[in-house]
Amino acid sequence: MIERIDKSKKYGLEDVFDYKKHIINKNEINQDLDDYLTGKIPHGFKSTISVIDNHFLCKRNEFYIVTGKKGQGKTTIYQILQLIFTISNNLIWVVAFQENSSWSMKLNLMNYILGDFANNVKKTNPELFKKAEQWLDKHFIFIKVDDIKTATEVAKGLINDGVDVHGMLLDPINSFKNGWQDTGNGYADGVAASLELLKFTKDVCSVHITQHPNMSGQRQEGAVSSYQAEGGWFLNKAHNTCAIHRESGSSLNQIRVEHVRNKHTGGNQTTTENPIILEWQPTKINVFMMETPQFKENDIIGYLVDKYEILGKREKKELKEREELPTPTLNEAFPKQVDF
Repeated sequence: MIERIDKSKKYGLEDVFDYKKHIINKNEINQDLDDYLTGKIPHGFKSTISVIDNHFLCKRNEFYIVTGKKGQGKTTIYQILQLIFTISNNLIWVVAFQENSSWSMKLNLMNYILGDFANNVKKTNPELFKKAEQWLDKHFIFIKVDDIKTATEVAKGLINDGVDVHGMLLDPINSFKNGWQDTGNGYADGVAASLELLKFTKDVCSVHITQHPNMSGQRQEGAVSSYQAEGGWFLNKAHNTCAIHRESGSSLNQIRVEHVRNKHTGGNQTTTENPIILEWQPTKINVFMMETPQFKENDIIGYLVDKYEILGKREKKELKEREELPTPTLNEAFPKQVDF
């Protein structure tokens, strides 16, 4: 009889951990694969704006990063992206803004869904103003935290209380403390935070972060890429990376989708020469691709507000008035006191 060798004793591994619990059941994988092939695993949430949906979708349990220079609109542009997906899909977000006041960020959102300056609507149509305010209160939960770990704990608490949180936005990630470890070694602490955020993303809800480029990127002419992020700890963990750029004095914001990890569920990179363009005004956003401006989609938020009737069904006269939106001067569009 051949004696069976106890390998744990042979290799001195009497206290070895239970490796079997880390092996994914092949039947579970096969079931997930079959669900995808038969359409049971859906693509990411769409905005119903084709220019955007061809490249960028809002997916569950994925990690999104957007990189942009200070003052070039990354916060505002990301708010716009959040808003169009929220209107289309009834999503709920936890948001933390470290360099901007919560009320100013909410004001941005109010202006867009009202299609007018909020202070005007509050005076002329307080009922409509209240509807917009209540809708935002339902879908955007503003939190005040100093570190990333606390933000994740707040999101977990809300979910445990029954709130269907789709994702969390931290803006910008560079201005939050770590929370898991703050040893003073920036690289080590950043790596630890990136691993914790990736785990949180997979286990709890999607995470969206904005980030500054490093100093050389901030000073360079032209657009930066996600590879120039300050620290760079999050890049390899992300499922989706984008870079945002705006030329000085322009209202045209470029969104370059640089990497989409899971194309099976939608989305694709843009080319350097053909980014998505968001044409910014304080109450109206138009969108097109750089190389095909003739296919511009105008007032995309106003279109979605009417399509999904988030402020109620309005008369045709009201809809016509919404189309005649104010065109601001450059100083009105980008006032110096506002830091994006």
